[in-house]
Amino acid sequence: MKILMYGVNKDTVSIEDIDKYTLNERQKIRHLHDIKNFDGVKEVCILSSEVRSEYYLNVDETVFKHGDLLRYLSNFTGKPLKETILETYSKFNKDVVNHLFTIVSGMETKPKGSHTTLRPVENALNFGTKEETIGIMIKDLFKSAIKFSRKMRLSEVMRPLYCAQPSRAIEMLQDSLGKLEDKKCVLFGNGYDVLHIAKLLLSLNVQSLTIANEDIFFSTKMINSLKEWIELTVDGPILTRLHAADLLSVGYRFSNADGIILSQSFNSECLSRELIEKVETIRQTKKKQMIVDFNQSNREVFYALGHLVNYMSFDDRSMKDFTENELNQADIYFDENLIHETEKFMGNYQLLNEKYAQENVKEWSSLHKAVGSDSIHKSMT
Repeated sequence: MKILMYGVNKDTVSIEDIDKYTLNERQKIRHLHDIKNFDGVKEVCILSSEVRSEYYLNVDETVFKHGDLLRYLSNFTGKPLKETILETYSKFNKDVVNHLFTIVSGMETKPKGSHTTLRPVENALNFGTKEETIGIMIKDLFKSAIKFSRKMRLSEVMRPLYCAQPSRAIEMLQDSLGKLEDKKCVLFGNGYDVLHIAKLLLSLNVQSLTIANEDIFFSTKMINSLKEWIELTVDGPILTRLHAADLLSVGYRFSNADGIILSQSFNSECLSRELIEKVETIRQTKKKQMIVDFNQSNREVFYALGHLVNYMSFDDRSMKDFTENELNQADIYFDENLIHETEKFMGNYQLLNEKYAQENVKEWSSLHKAVGSDSIHKSMT
C-alpha cells in the first residue's frame, strides 16, 4: 500500500488554465467516485481551492496504474495527455505527509501563517467522509494535519510566523489572562475567522464558549458548524460548554466572560450603550475582562465599563519586530516538529499496512484451503 498525491496549483498551471482543473461540488462528487473505482484505489480525497487541486489516494501499488488518473484528468480538462503530465506534480508516502502538513499550517503562503489554508483541508475531509470515499488512513492523514496545524498556531515559539488576527487574538488573551482552560469566552461575528478562533479556544480547553450575533440564526449556525467540526476532527470528549446568543440574550454571557473578541465580520455599532449598562448591572464579580476588538467602529461604548475591562484594539498592538534569531527559531521548531509528526504518521501507516497484508494472507489461505478441500471431496466422489 502507498499514499499518493497528484496535483496542480497556480505555479504549475497558467492563470488561463487553472480554472480547467477547478471543481464545483457536483464535479467533485463525480471525481471522488470515479477515481475510487479505479483498480487498486482504496481511498481518495480531493483538496480543492482557488489556488490548487490535489488528489490524495491510498492505493495498492501492485494494481494501481498512474496513467489511469493522468488520462482521467486529461479527459476532464480537454488538454493533451502530454501537457497534463507536464502540469501535474506528484508525491508519495512521507513527502505527501510533509506537503499536506505544510499547507494546512500556512507555511506555503506569503506571508507565512495564513489561517485561510485550513478551510479547504477541513472541507476536503468533510466531503470525503460524507461521500464515503475515504477510510482510516486518508482520514487519519487529514485529521493529523489539522491537529498539527493547531499545535503550531498555539505555540509561543511560532508567534513570529503567525501574525493574522485569529492567532493575535489568542495571543492577546493568553498574555492578559494566562492559561485559558478555566476561562469563559464570548466571540462576536459569523465569519470563518470566528470559527477558527473558536477551534483554537477549544484546543485550549476553555470552560465555556459563546458565539453571538445580532440574529441568533447565525450564532446557532456557527455553533452547529463547530459541533460538526469536533465530531469530524477531534478524538475524545470536548468539555467546553457551547452557547449561541443574540444581542438580547448575550448580556449574562458578556457580563460573566473573561475574554471577549469582536471580529471584523461583526458590526459593533449594534452594541448599544443600554446593553453595556445592562452588562455592568448584572456583573457577578469585579474581575477585569479582556476585550479584543478587531472592528473598532464603536470602541467608545466600552469606556462605560471603565476599570472593569482591559480594552485592546488591533491598532493598540503594533506588529512586533521579531529578531532574526526569533524567526529562525520558529522555522527550526516547525521543521523539527514536521519531521517528528511525519515519522510518527508513517510508522502508524506501516503498521496498518502490515496488518492489512497479514489479513490478506489469511483470507487467501482460507480460500485456498476451501477450494482444496472441495476439490478433494469431488475427486473422492
